Amino acid sequence: MKVLGLCSGRKNGNTEIMMKELFMAVEEKIPGTECKLVRVQETDINTCVGCETCMVNHLKGNWEFRCIHKNGSDHFYFIEQLMREADAIVVSSPAYNLLPTGQLIKLLNKMHASGDYRDVVEKENKIGAAFSIGGTDWTNFTLNVCKMIAMELAGSYEAVVDAVHFDFMPSKGAVLLEDDVLARMHKMGENIAEALVKKEQGKQPEYVGTPGVCPDCHGNLLEIREDGIYCPQCLTKATVSLVDGKLTAEFTQEERDKNRWSIWGKRLHDDNIRKGHAKAAQGKDIIREKSKKYTEYERAVELPDPIR
Repeated sequence: MKVLGLCSGRKNGNTEIMMKELFMAVEEKIPGTECKLVRVQETDINTCVGCETCMVNHLKGNWEFRCIHKNGSDHFYFIEQLMREADAIVVSSPAYNLLPTGQLIKLLNKMHASGDYRDVVEKENKIGAAFSIGGTDWTNFTLNVCKMIAMELAGSYEAVVDAVHFDFMPSKGAVLLEDDVLARMHKMGENIAEALVKKEQGKQPEYVGTPGVCPDCHGNLLEIREDGIYCPQCLTKATVSLVDGKLTAEFTQEERDKNRWSIWGKRLHDDNIRKGHAKAAQGKDIIREKSKKYTEYERAVELPDPIR
């Protein structure tokens, strides 16, 4: 068995300590397991420029095409190869301004350039898990995004078996003062090991992490729209009621079947992208002519050379 941990905190910091505690538990449960940690903050990952060249090629079925940034020009494909080889992938991050670190999100942005990776893991899920930590409680989106990244890398939300978040540990190594946190990370490692064994036996592992409002992504957020209330990650519509002062949200199976991460939702997403590109192709002459006005209206500042 192989377990890959993507750790976007400081070297030997809280998230790395937590990841290593998790690894130790996996190795205890399944001796011989190969655990590898990637320090995401130390990686060089080319920024996705939004050219959509990879997307266009993949919509045409050309899975061989990867990215305009060639293999070897940064660490992305090295990490992607580790992901392909892994049986389980754990995503972790400290909270920076309510969110995971920017470097971890850069890695997520580059997943469009991963060839057939998404198709492979969609057909054969890996085991996924996520955890995050905050110095205060300014952390609202951190775990939700980490879970979403774990889902992307493992293949589906059904593949994510555990997720947990902790607050109020701002100092490096502060987690070592919290025995209950380390115990929970050890338990997460055990949960991942048990899920790997179940999967090998042909059984579907169950989610045992922190419960959420949404039954699919287990997120704790809701979005109010004109036509109703939705899970903002899954775009599944909910029925919300207030009973004895307690707010509850219910999601019907019919609505869950239209989850944006379902096969139906992904196909709809692809079709919408195709329609957008087709419209742009048909109007390319208009776009070319009208764009001159904005190209000539140059107001961008000249950036100084960075100090090395």
